[in-house]
Amino acid sequence: MKLYKITASGWPNSEAPDSGIHWVGTQADAASKRKQLVAVGYKRAEVYTDEVDVPTDKAGLLKFLNAGCK
Repeated sequence: MKLYKITASGWPNSEAPDSGIHWVGTQADAASKRKQLVAVGYKRAEVYTDEVDVPTDKAGLLKFLNAGCK
């Protein structure tokens, strides 16, 4: 299963709004989340989207989750 990991960096102070990693299920949701992050002040060039192939079998999914969803 493909998921999209949205990461924003480069906020000028430590109190970044909506910071962290965001996981979405479709490219449309990824585009919407990027748009939201840019709207709160992140620079578009500092918002990254990574396509992640998440295993769907029980053993693979547990391994993926225990590794920290990286």
